[in-house]
Amino acid sequence: MRRNMKKIISLLTMLVCVMSLAGCAAREKLPKEEMYQTKSDQYVKMLTSMSEEELNEQIAGLEENFEDFEQEVALYPYISGAGQKFDFTADAYLSLFKSYASNLDEFGAYVGVKEYEGGVEKDGEVTYDVVYEFEKHDMRLSLVYNSHDIVTTVTADPIYSTGEILQKAGMNTLLGMGVVFTVLILISLIISCFNFIPAIEKKFSKKKAVEKKAPTPAAAPASVPAPAAPVEEAVTDDLELVAVITAAVAASMGSTSTDGFVVRSIKRKSSQKWKRA
Repeated sequence: MRRNMKKIISLLTMLVCVMSLAGCAAREKLPKEEMYQTKSDQYVKMLTSMSEEELNEQIAGLEENFEDFEQEVALYPYISGAGQKFDFTADAYLSLFKSYASNLDEFGAYVGVKEYEGGVEKDGEVTYDVVYEFEKHDMRLSLVYNSHDIVTTVTADPIYSTGEILQKAGMNTLLGMGVVFTVLILISLIISCFNFIPAIEKKFSKKKAVEKKAPTPAAAPASVPAPAAPVEEAVTDDLELVAVITAAVAASMGSTSTDGFVVRSIKRKSSQKWKRA
């Protein structure tokens, strides 16, 4: 295992060396070499002379008034009257400060110029790189000039050693693999939960079936009719009626006594005759 790791590290180191040599071979001596070097040194001197607070204030001011600054840069030769253009486009000038400020903790204190790597000319543009030495990590300042020698693109990146690059690559790989495996575990857990869904559905369906089959409560019994009046009360009423009729008959006969007759039955007379009258 260790031998394989050593082979991998050696191969990566060789690739880095080959790529760096290929980049160096592509560079050439430019007619304005000294101008590019002088400008790069001036820009770095300006950056390193500013504190972190001043850098942030400069960036905030440029971002807040960017439109006005952009117009000013476009009209600079005419406003100043000197006929000399500003060295940067508005975007590139803002990128100069932002690129350096974003990696300020990686650089540390400024030491000096380490190497003028040179430039490459392509399609009317020149890309010129210079390496500057700092306490923690060296900085590679890359400037892209257009045909009018105006800087259009700026990058100020820290230079990491091969070991640091491999370490970061390994950490990124582990982080990516960790995220992938975490997502796979979550997906597998979700899929495993699908096995419980049919059981839950079956349980609920059984519960509904039981509720449907349950007997409905018995209907309330019909109201019981009130009991008939006691016979004794009916008999009492008939006796009173007989006594009244007997007295009425005796009175109609002019007698004061009821000894001569007895009322044995009472029949209701049809009332049809009264209706016809």
